[in-house]
Amino acid sequence: MKRFIVYFLVTFVIASSAQAQFDIPSNGSEGVRMAPFRNGFAKITDNGHVYFIDTSGDKIELLETSSVGFNDAYAVQDYEREMATYPNLFPKTALKYRKGDKVGVISPRGDVLLHPEYDDVDTQFRQFWKVTRDGKISLVFPDKTFLPFFEDIGYLDGQYFDVKQDGKWNLFSKSQNRIVTSGGYEAFDYCGGCGSGSPYLYAQKGGKWGVIDWNEKILVPFEYEHTHHSMRSDNWVRSFSKEGQPLIVHIPTKKEFRDAEVLMGLLVIKKDNLYGAYGQDGEPRVPFEFEKIELPNENSFLGYSGEYLITTKQRKKGVIDLLGKEILPPLYDDVKIYDDYLVVKRQHNTYLLNKEGKILFEIENGEIVHANEYFYSSGSKGMSIFKIKKRAFYGLYFAETGVYVAPEYYDIQFFDFKDEDSQQKYLLAEKNKLSSLFDTTGRLLLENLEGVSGFYNGPENLVQYVKNGQAGVYDLQSKKELIPAMYDRFEIWKCGDRSFLKANLRMPESEASDDFDTQRSHLYDLKGKKVLEADIARLDTIDTKRCLIKVVEQNKSKYVLLDMDNMRFETLKYKAVYRINSTKVVLVSNDDKVGKLYDMAANKELKGTYGLDFVTQGYLPQNPGRELVILPFKGDMALIYNEKGYGYINEAGKVIVPPTYLWAFDFVGEGAMVCQSEGEDGYSHNFKMGFIDKKGDVIFPLEYDLINSGLNHYESYFLGNSVVLSKIDQYRYQYGLGDLRTGKELLPVTYTQIRSIQNGNYLLLQKDNKFGIADLKGKIIVSVDFDEILFDAPSYFDSNMEATGDIFPLLVYRDGVWKYIQKNGVFLSIVE
Repeated sequence: MKRFIVYFLVTFVIASSAQAQFDIPSNGSEGVRMAPFRNGFAKITDNGHVYFIDTSGDKIELLETSSVGFNDAYAVQDYEREMATYPNLFPKTALKYRKGDKVGVISPRGDVLLHPEYDDVDTQFRQFWKVTRDGKISLVFPDKTFLPFFEDIGYLDGQYFDVKQDGKWNLFSKSQNRIVTSGGYEAFDYCGGCGSGSPYLYAQKGGKWGVIDWNEKILVPFEYEHTHHSMRSDNWVRSFSKEGQPLIVHIPTKKEFRDAEVLMGLLVIKKDNLYGAYGQDGEPRVPFEFEKIELPNENSFLGYSGEYLITTKQRKKGVIDLLGKEILPPLYDDVKIYDDYLVVKRQHNTYLLNKEGKILFEIENGEIVHANEYFYSSGSKGMSIFKIKKRAFYGLYFAETGVYVAPEYYDIQFFDFKDEDSQQKYLLAEKNKLSSLFDTTGRLLLENLEGVSGFYNGPENLVQYVKNGQAGVYDLQSKKELIPAMYDRFEIWKCGDRSFLKANLRMPESEASDDFDTQRSHLYDLKGKKVLEADIARLDTIDTKRCLIKVVEQNKSKYVLLDMDNMRFETLKYKAVYRINSTKVVLVSNDDKVGKLYDMAANKELKGTYGLDFVTQGYLPQNPGRELVILPFKGDMALIYNEKGYGYINEAGKVIVPPTYLWAFDFVGEGAMVCQSEGEDGYSHNFKMGFIDKKGDVIFPLEYDLINSGLNHYESYFLGNSVVLSKIDQYRYQYGLGDLRTGKELLPVTYTQIRSIQNGNYLLLQKDNKFGIADLKGKIIVSVDFDEILFDAPSYFDSNMEATGDIFPLLVYRDGVWKYIQKNGVFLSIVE
């Protein structure tokens, strides 16, 4: 018994987060640590050598230490997320493993991604993996296709690959499945990061570099040195040098340029101390008359840009486009570019212009910046909205609509109600601790707000705002106020598949009937229409189509049932109505002392009256009389109680079992546990226990024993359609298993312990100091003659967090040896 408790509890604690390991002998050898199977794999450490085995006993030896954990729950989640998000790429969450002297790739959950047939596998890239076999190299792709093996191989654009054969480099076409170059080269280079791909590549012959296209046409002769930097895919080559001097080559004309740079596709070069520029065609586009040509906002951290360049002439700035066309003459003290909008400053005036140079807005002694200015490198996000700053105040200008909001706010920020990545943006302008809400067209939606927020579990178009201390609801889609600001707060209230706006108001203390009667509510639909013209004191959901509403009119309460299918109300003319965990009946009362069951479908009272003690106060009477007290239903049965004990009633109001038992418990499935004391003492240490069905018939008679502490854990005795039976034998509890459907004992009451494991798929059996496994039908799967049994499990018995995989093969201990036993009773052999 002692050995089981120690190792079993250790397993439960460790295996929930990592493979459990034990320094215990295996098959007679020392220094071997064996872990239980989890998700089909077990970890074994043999004198420091770590490997895994699958349920067939095949070894899986990880090739190297990796941050990816094999059979690790978090790694498996990452892997499955990657495969779902990027099904056309290899996963990053993968591990290399060895079988014999060959290498393959396996997922954290044990999927073989690449069979172990290679000397090495390079998994650096997700578009392909590089495999090596017998000194040759190939690429394998996520669709499981391979390239032929070569001396070496490189990835170019996914269609073409540079391959080395007989010491020379050639181009290989994947679609044609052949080498397409006629002559070998010394090396290739390619701009793999140039977006849509380059129409050419760099090649080396005779120790010099040139440029060729995919048909091997020479675009730039082999005359240059080359290093892999500043790679491009347009008409300019920036990575070449000649005799150690860097230069830029124009591919179509083969012209060489020195002391130049390429900005936004234009070649900017200095001539006679003035700058000009050449276009992609190699022809002059910008005259050589500028002191400087530079990128827009080059030294700004804001991250804005546009398809333009800034020119400087006589210390004044202008703008040209990428064709060299002058957009603005160099007349301005400063220029900022925001996509296709230009902000220019001249003396004391600042102007906002469009790309045609038309003035959209101007301000004297003020500033114009993009409304998104404080978000580092996030750019304009496609929004043409600008802040106008005058002195210490901010206003707004909406370029697309021409709407101007004069500077009167202390701060203006973009605002998102739920998702900061949402395309729908708003602006919140603050002044004197009050805010105004604008949409991106410049329309003022709400003003003088103390707060505004979205509903956590509500539709995205509805927001709650606070004005003058009161809350209202605004519809962002229709751009109108749905509910004026006259409540304390709103919440989304759900009944079935429908959602409503519940508007709450605090009650004055003088009007409250008790400490719990603190608010009144109104119910609106999501279009702002009031569902019920009355003050609501309480809302209770009955089922997916009905709710019970307590309303107050002229200080009098009444109750209504709301049918969600047709939005009709049925008034229940009683002093009190209580939800009682039933979808068929509620509890109604004319005096709030005794009540009757009310059939909601039949619109009628059922026979019988019941005390409301438990429903109204939460506890049973200390001195019960003959009157029946009803408890909430569980399923279609409810407990009833009086001076004679506990009984049961169904939803039809029929007493199935009259008060008979000292203790009785809610039905679990089709059975319920009932108890009687061996004497007259209701607080006895031991009780006689039995089980009944919903007809009140006895399934198992009151011949079994239950310790007092078991009263609080009655549900743990139920195992699907089976139930644990217990008896006391000379102060020692013994357990068996019974079938609730037949009333027969499946396992005799002779076991020291029976516990549900693996989400109720198996039973752990203990008899004296020996252990075994059975299924829920009582069939013995592992004989009860092992000293210890270990399996993967959480920290606690009967937990819903238990591992979902099969526990077999099972790690068992007997005669000083640990082994894995299979479900068929055969011990597992490890395959080398």
